[in-house]
Amino acid sequence: MRPMLCALPMQTTDRTDKTKMPESYAAMALVAPRTFEQQQRLLTPLAANEVWLRVRTTGVCGTDIAIYKGQYKVPLPRVLGHEFCAEVAHIGDQVPPSWLGRRVVAEINNACPEIKANTNCPSCGRLHPNHCAKRTVTGIIQADGAFAEYVRVPVATLHALPDEISDEIAIFVEPMAAALQTFVMRPLVNGERVAVLGAGRLGLLIIAAAQASGAQVIAITRSEIRKQWALNFGAEAVFSPHQDTEQDLRSVFHGHLADVVVEATGTPEGLAEATRLVRPRGTICLKTTSGVPSEIDLTKIVVDEIQLSGSRCGPFASAIHFLEQTRIPLQRFLTERFPLAQLASAMKAAKQPGKVLVYPILEK
Repeated sequence: MRPMLCALPMQTTDRTDKTKMPESYAAMALVAPRTFEQQQRLLTPLAANEVWLRVRTTGVCGTDIAIYKGQYKVPLPRVLGHEFCAEVAHIGDQVPPSWLGRRVVAEINNACPEIKANTNCPSCGRLHPNHCAKRTVTGIIQADGAFAEYVRVPVATLHALPDEISDEIAIFVEPMAAALQTFVMRPLVNGERVAVLGAGRLGLLIIAAAQASGAQVIAITRSEIRKQWALNFGAEAVFSPHQDTEQDLRSVFHGHLADVVVEATGTPEGLAEATRLVRPRGTICLKTTSGVPSEIDLTKIVVDEIQLSGSRCGPFASAIHFLEQTRIPLQRFLTERFPLAQLASAMKAAKQPGKVLVYPILEK
């Protein structure tokens, strides 16, 4: 968990060589569902605890797609993009100069200490800043994201990147943290049986995290290419969803259903499928943030005493360490690259298997 910074007075002084900073920057704002508008924005003065980051590359996330399509409702206009690698270009008055020029990733939840609230909310008081009642969320809620040439964030959210992690691999830090948080909320015991529904961008990282924890992992997906990726990321077996998927699990799990089912399909049907595959007194871990309502058999949840565990953002430091130390084929998972001006095309391409990247250039 990042440190809780003491409140500092708002200031508008900042430090860097002004001759090296442009007066404005390009950003792609979502002004209505499925409608981006290229805008030129001013690099406004920083508060004492803030930095301007020069974006190097940004990944397209399932949440970005849901907001773009209008399924996940957020106030618009908004510059999306929360999986990114950047370098510190401009610093506020209270930011240590050692941050200048560093290659970084940034946590997306900006809590009371970062936004300089007068008093900390109960969640921040409990050291749960990701659930701050006053938080902004970079690229999602009340804070613009990284589908732009520059993005502005509080310094407390920054994590420096080691040389071993390239710009392109760095965009996996945020989703890797979310994958690890699945098993922070519901820790795995070595040898437990885990079924992951969905082998998309997040599902694959969840498979890797579960396998690294010593779990026996099965993946369930319709996509043939995702089936192969799931095996590469650590799944012991992969099946297509169908009426007898329970029997597929039992054939691998020695007659048992899953101790833990992770629902990462991004569809409203995933939760119902998860209830069929989890054992009594097992756990369903929910990861879908598509904004589409789901249906669930509440009677089965009660009768079988099934636990539901939701989780969202996770530990960046652990994610960086995981990507440094664990060999998973992330480079092969990168499929297409787009310049910033073609963001709408990137969104469409991201519906297909693989990870799509966006670079802050306006033309090829």
